[in-house]
Amino acid sequence: MNVASCDRRSLILIILLFCFNSAYSMILDNRYFPWIPHLHTGSDHSRPHLETEGFFITGGDAYRLESTSSSEEEIVSYPELWGELELAKVGQSMAQVGLSNPIPADWRWLSDFKVKMNGSLEGQGLMVGGYTPITSWFGVGGSAAMMRLNAVVTLTPHQETQSKLFLNSPGNQALFTQTLANIYDELCIKCTTFKEVGVGDVVLYCNFYDVQEYRYKLRKIDYGLQIGFIIPSGLKQDPTNLASIPVGGNGLTGWFIAPYVEAELKEDWIVGAQARVTQRFDKNIVTRVPVGQEQPLFAPLIGEVRVDAGTSFTAILYATFNDVRGGLGFQGKYTATYHEHDTFAASIPDSNLKPNFRCMNRRSEWTSSYGTVRVFYDLAHDKTWRYRPLISFAWDIPTNHLGGKAFAKTHRISLGCTVNF
Repeated sequence: MNVASCDRRSLILIILLFCFNSAYSMILDNRYFPWIPHLHTGSDHSRPHLETEGFFITGGDAYRLESTSSSEEEIVSYPELWGELELAKVGQSMAQVGLSNPIPADWRWLSDFKVKMNGSLEGQGLMVGGYTPITSWFGVGGSAAMMRLNAVVTLTPHQETQSKLFLNSPGNQALFTQTLANIYDELCIKCTTFKEVGVGDVVLYCNFYDVQEYRYKLRKIDYGLQIGFIIPSGLKQDPTNLASIPVGGNGLTGWFIAPYVEAELKEDWIVGAQARVTQRFDKNIVTRVPVGQEQPLFAPLIGEVRVDAGTSFTAILYATFNDVRGGLGFQGKYTATYHEHDTFAASIPDSNLKPNFRCMNRRSEWTSSYGTVRVFYDLAHDKTWRYRPLISFAWDIPTNHLGGKAFAKTHRISLGCTVNF
């Protein structure tokens, strides 16, 4: 009976893994959202666990790619991760492909026609999943996310543009608004707000592990290697919506390999480290095709673009203090990810024009940096329960003090529950 019960429990856990999502192995190659793994506590990889987590994200700002002299200058909005918007360059590129230039003739003398792209985003979501060992050295897990995302982008003239074109006057204000509307119409930009409910990329992984007690002067050491596969089920970027951003890898399938080690130095004092290499496979996606020096979100053409995705490298360091007082514990974690630049390629049929992906190639490189504070409570610390539920609160905080650049300054606050078996 005990063997049958154990087999049945393992089967249920495996089914749950393939249907839902684990907060343990998250997507780490997305620069807009902190899909950082909240490492489970209270057990090691020789024991299964289930986890559910509700979260809230908020943001809109981002750290720019270029280094600057002041803290105010290093902040941009998330659409400006692809560069500043200069309408003169947009108009020139539109004319190159045979579209009419919507910039009024009286304003075309201004070569530095800068417009600010103000962005904001917020979302709520849920994660459910777990992990189970199959043998004494092998286990399986998985990952994905479901989220309701709201994002808005509004365009306002740069202060210098406003001054040079006298946009404070009602007539010029109306002309500027009409100019933007004409650009949207010519470029097939249908919306500047994004409201969607969908899932993120699904991750399935196998785990080769070993757990040893009282070795190397440690109470316990838990180490191993994860090898995973990323299924591109997440929301993709819509090239006709200025506010749209990918929730996962924008439709690209991928894989990762992740060694890890966790050591219990003394009772309830734990330190750990993880590394991860993530690679997406090349694929054709539908996106905008720039032909000049315009901001890529305002490129005049939409077509199939071949994406050769860069490799992402992640490092995670953390320290956990269990049962500090009456079942209360704390965890501090630092996560850094470097993503190599992507390479884009396309052709324009029936035309002598050549795409110019120089800006997109350069600006697709980024380095994210997050600190995480997590507080958790063991509900069974003074009880004889067979299963030990652990509730937790976590805050993922973006930072660029250690080299973070070109990633969205998005915060994530989450409340979760982990059940260790």
